[in-house]
Amino acid sequence: MNDISPDAVQVRITPEAIVFIDEEFFTPPPGVSLNEAVLAHLQLEAAAMEMPIRAVIQDEQARYTTTIQVNADGTSNLLEGEAHVSAAPRPPRAAASRTNVSIPQPQTLDPVPPDRPYEPLPEPYRGQLIAVCVTANQNLFTEAARNADRLLAELSAQFGPSHLYTLAVGHVRGDIAWLEHDYGYGLQSWVFIARAWHLHLGPRHGTTVRAVGNVLGCWRRLQPAEAKELASYVVRFLRDVSFPDSERVVRTINRRMQGITVAN
Repeated sequence: MNDISPDAVQVRITPEAIVFIDEEFFTPPPGVSLNEAVLAHLQLEAAAMEMPIRAVIQDEQARYTTTIQVNADGTSNLLEGEAHVSAAPRPPRAAASRTNVSIPQPQTLDPVPPDRPYEPLPEPYRGQLIAVCVTANQNLFTEAARNADRLLAELSAQFGPSHLYTLAVGHVRGDIAWLEHDYGYGLQSWVFIARAWHLHLGPRHGTTVRAVGNVLGCWRRLQPAEAKELASYVVRFLRDVSFPDSERVVRTINRRMQGITVAN
């Protein structure tokens, strides 16, 4: 098909680096940059529709708005603003190739760096976590998950389940669940992590926001029956952590639930 989709996709990036696509919360998968994840999402949408789509990107932190066209073959170009953008279609996985789409990366003041593993983790636990990451990067997810669970149990027993050391490993375990497509386990893991960061750092800190975003990312990928079963649980969680724009996200969850109910 060659006709362009008549309705432009609305991509909004808030000053806190939170992304909404058509008013639905969007979070990049672990290991994928914001640029890569947004473009990969649009590429998949265009491929599914078998036609080009327009996307209006409004970045409230960088204070600019631009429009791009994403084609069904994965190429894309700017309709307004800067230079041509091109990329092969890739799923939004950790191994996705780098692209040049012009969406700036916001800087945060997190004391906890986003890369894995975290610096504060002491030896011998840091070395063990590095080994878990290496195993996961080899796509040996079952082995990596087993080793991460063993490390989590040891750290929880020694320091407590909400200690910074335990949370550092919990982040990696949540990433492994995502890569395994075990979104139910991932959702439960990220709910616990987000609640812990909420207590440590508050609701609007970037580390808390990213953890909440991973909860929502997992829920969005659940099968309809499981998503419906966990919807009220996720809504209660959102209201407990006072997530920025939480009411908007709750409305999005309710809309999906209405669609599932109608479909059944």
